[in-house]
Amino acid sequence: MDKERLFFYTLPLFFLLIPICIGLAIVSGLLSIPLAIFFLIVLDLILAIFASSCYYKQLYKGGLADIILSSEFLDVNLQFFLYHLFTLIPFIISLKARSPTEVVILVLIATTSLVFLSFRFPVGFFTKLEPLSYSLPYKVYLARFKRIKEGNAMICGILKPRIILFSPLFEFLNEEEIKGIIAHEMGHILNRDHIKALFSLMISIIGIELGALFFYYNFVMKEERIGSLFLSAGMLLSLLSSGFLLINRRMELKADLYASHVVGKDVYISALRKLSEHDLLPLDWGSETHPSIKERIENVLKEDYSS
Repeated sequence: MDKERLFFYTLPLFFLLIPICIGLAIVSGLLSIPLAIFFLIVLDLILAIFASSCYYKQLYKGGLADIILSSEFLDVNLQFFLYHLFTLIPFIISLKARSPTEVVILVLIATTSLVFLSFRFPVGFFTKLEPLSYSLPYKVYLARFKRIKEGNAMICGILKPRIILFSPLFEFLNEEEIKGIIAHEMGHILNRDHIKALFSLMISIIGIELGALFFYYNFVMKEERIGSLFLSAGMLLSLLSSGFLLINRRMELKADLYASHVVGKDVYISALRKLSEHDLLPLDWGSETHPSIKERIENVLKEDYSS
């Protein structure tokens, strides 16, 4: 798995370096804002092609040329671009605003606009969502993919949460296992995890506001003492944000227990194992927000429903 590990370590590094380098180029005056956005589009396109070409056989259906010309690949590029644009907002607005109040207002408008887009198009701009007929209190939709192999599910929305299933799930899970995946997402809703995620989102927006004010005072007003106060506040906020990562992992484990209670341990563990088999990551790999499949299975197995 050395190749896979190298890929998953280097890709996030490049993903972070792109907005940092462009942001520094904007602040230092090396790039104008229109030129910076042009370079951002080009670099995101190169990054998407690199990521797809490395593992396109595992991630996509069809040949590399067909994938790059597909609407789903265009969606990947747009998601990269919007995320990086979201990251660059403090750099751009702080250099153009005429007052700290204007910084706060413009950043709030920009960030809430991007958040609205993520809720309006949760999977992508070109991915069609089709309603599924499950007798549940919440609507379930199918995100139909032609090229992408990823089997996933998600919740979208705050006041009226929707459950979205990725179409590849239906290629390797049976009906009972699909119900287990839906039950997992239902567990998130019943535990109010989507409401908790709203607080994490609010912290992110406040962090962006603090970053914008830091750049405004540090590079525009040349008042480094005030700028350092906003930088310190942002660093303290990042510690609070890291606490949410631990909470996210616990939320996943609790949703697993709810799903296994609804469909049974054997069915749900079977679904988790199949998800691992059709994932690019090994069984014992997790992330900052999700435990590994191995840890999730062990958590389900040790739960006692007899009491």
